[in-house]
Amino acid sequence: MIPAVDHPIWTQIVTGKKPVQTGKLAINLLAQGNKINYEKDSSPANVKLLAKRTHDFFIQYEKVFATEFAKILS
Repeated sequence: MIPAVDHPIWTQIVTGKKPVQTGKLAINLLAQGNKINYEKDSSPANVKLLAKRTHDFFIQYEKVFATEFAKILS
């Protein structure tokens, strides 16, 4: 199950406090994009936006990347 958009895990993923390590290109591109965007703008508003985008990605691809998401969210 994917945590709610306001769960702290999304902020941890966006800020790099929760590392995302996977062999799946799409997930790695998301993580790299988050890193670049966060480094450019670490404001709370941008973190919230990146967290929502990350959450939305996880929701959209939950069935495709179920195993990888379970590892990342554990």
